[in-house]
Amino acid sequence: MLGVPSKIIIIIVGLVRIDGKRPDGLTLIPWQGGKPLTWDVTVVSTLADSYFHSTSHAAGSAAETASIRKESKYSSLPPEYLFQLVAIETLGPSMHWL
Repeated sequence: MLGVPSKIIIIIVGLVRIDGKRPDGLTLIPWQGGKPLTWDVTVVSTLADSYFHSTSHAAGSAAETASIRKESKYSSLPPEYLFQLVAIETLGPSMHWL
């Protein structure tokens, strides 16, 4: 009897970055303008040393900083995809548009 694979992974060409990382998700149905939507979710802690100074002055600053970093990481995605970033703080608000 042949075994059934327990996990199937589909990797879309062009979505994997040079370092091997890829966005968290991709719609199979075109989203806008005939392009599929891809997204990446980031959750940051407002108490982390790297964000503590900025979050003590402005709510949402950790999520905004994380979103800027992620946008630059995924800036090389092909234009055939729409990219949406979601950044949320563990003890505070989400990005300004959520």
